[in-house]
Amino acid sequence: MKEIYTSEEILGCEDLYCLQDTFCSSGISFIYLMSSGEMGWLDFIRNKYSIADWIDSHSIEGALIFNDMYSMSKALDDDCNGLGKAVMLSDCTALQKLFFWLYDENLEGE
Repeated sequence: MKEIYTSEEILGCEDLYCLQDTFCSSGISFIYLMSSGEMGWLDFIRNKYSIADWIDSHSIEGALIFNDMYSMSKALDDDCNGLGKAVMLSDCTALQKLFFWLYDENLEGE
């Protein structure tokens, strides 16, 4: 069974090395339950940015499945090459924290 994380849990962590190791190194996926503010942000940027398309293709009703570091990093790069952050999303959000910590700046084949 996949681990499920909430915004409060992610924001309560000083760092995300455990998720980084699990997701990036071991390839084990997890689920993140997006907050209402993050859902509002997604509605605002939908059909405008690659990261919104990635979220839409990896989520069901606000439950975002982190299972592909490469495609997530590529979507972030398509919008903001090399920053590892989502466009127009506050740095204070758990989702932005996840993107930042799980982003792979060394995309292979690019």
